[in-house]
Amino acid sequence: MAKKWKIVVLLTAVVAMLGGCLGEKPVLDELGKDGKGKIKVVYYDEDNFYREYGNYFNVKYPDIEFEIVNMNEMYKDLEGKENVDYEAERLKFLEKHKPDVMMVSLENMEKMVQEGKLYNLDAVIAQEKFDLEGYMPGLIDMIREKGGGSLYGLSPNFYTSVMYYNAELFREHNIEPPRNKMSWQEVLDLSSRFAGIGSGEDQIYGYYERYGSPENLLYKMAEASSLRLFDPKGEKLIFNTDGWKQLMKQETDSIRNKAVYTMPPSNHEDRVFRGDDDLFFKGKAAMVIESPWFLTQIKDRHLWDKESKKIDWGMVTAPVDPASPDETSYAGLSEMYVIAADSPNKRAAWEFVKFVNGPEMAKAASRSMRGDLPTRTQFMKEVDGKSTEAFYMLRPKAESGSMWGGSNVQIPYDFHSAFSTILSKELQAVIDNKKTVEEAAAAIQAEGEAALLKAREEDKARKEAEQKVKGESGKAEEENKTEGSGSAEAGTAEGD
Repeated sequence: MAKKWKIVVLLTAVVAMLGGCLGEKPVLDELGKDGKGKIKVVYYDEDNFYREYGNYFNVKYPDIEFEIVNMNEMYKDLEGKENVDYEAERLKFLEKHKPDVMMVSLENMEKMVQEGKLYNLDAVIAQEKFDLEGYMPGLIDMIREKGGGSLYGLSPNFYTSVMYYNAELFREHNIEPPRNKMSWQEVLDLSSRFAGIGSGEDQIYGYYERYGSPENLLYKMAEASSLRLFDPKGEKLIFNTDGWKQLMKQETDSIRNKAVYTMPPSNHEDRVFRGDDDLFFKGKAAMVIESPWFLTQIKDRHLWDKESKKIDWGMVTAPVDPASPDETSYAGLSEMYVIAADSPNKRAAWEFVKFVNGPEMAKAASRSMRGDLPTRTQFMKEVDGKSTEAFYMLRPKAESGSMWGGSNVQIPYDFHSAFSTILSKELQAVIDNKKTVEEAAAAIQAEGEAALLKAREEDKARKEAEQKVKGESGKAEEENKTEGSGSAEAGTAEGD
């Protein structure tokens, strides 16, 4: 009996060993023995594609060919057209060209997942043990949320904004510098410490809204909060509320008291043209919110701008919502790389997506300072000896831009500029002490509702006109087909 058990154990071990040697069946078929393959990829243009990814990838996979679908062609076709929904146009463009690998926004990825158009990456990622631990905190979870719990895409880069500050100004005036995860109220309170320093052209400001007028700053402050401009269905404007009035008061008080500098609406274009956007570099503003690209200016501006000073700088996270201090509304994913569910070249497509999102490309991206950052955190630890912790500390909010209602709310394009004009006028009236916050908020609500109604009516009329033109075009096309068919039949008859 003991002998039989030994044989059973031995056979079990042999089977297990054979299973390990043979390995599990690959989720995707391997590339051929010659390593050849072909992928149809969407990118902005062919030259940029090879410069960014293609040349690097072909060093590793020299026999995989690319067919580049030039997305700039789509943008050229849309030039001059008004009220274009670029995300919708991008989906149409992808449907027309049917690429293997696509660049899409997180919102469009979600739509395509719901329509069953994307390949689920979970199985191949698990089988190949592709590293997901190296990504910034919360990123993979956020992508899974949009994929209904599964991973349908990966993003090599993200964009964000942080608070840069002039450390020397804070030291000189014995003011405690900003810290990570401050609220907007705390930032404005800190800015007010500079309000009485200097006067006229020598005035020192705590916070400086570069290129922006008061309405731009209000939008930026609202982004970090849970405030919404519309009801959940996007049907009604909701502005005359305690939350919006509180933000208006915080901002207008700070601008009036010279704690904060924004460009006056009437001078906005003129100031940008004349280049008066350098209060920070002149040492006259203590804090600004900018992208990672701003680091190149901090490092080099004093070399070509005689009026600029070399800045002893620091950076912390942009202001957060106290209700969700570990998230930021000022960050998002640049592009998602996804694979078409019906792609006949899934293995080659996966090799490309894996490479673009792998550690090699992240390491290369960390060596150049551009507008976006690698989503993998291990390669970019510091810049000029300063920690990059502020870039990676906060998780991007899944619903970025939700102040306007998010991706499920359709707001007429024309409304945005009309509403900004209304907001600018009323905020300036409060700053100039011509109106109270209560009066201005009521006016914004009333005028905003009228602008929304007008924009909706114009949008409806425009769509009806487009449908009419499309219908007439289709009818003419059918008539031409019928005439062509008749001519062909007549020709056949004559031949007979």
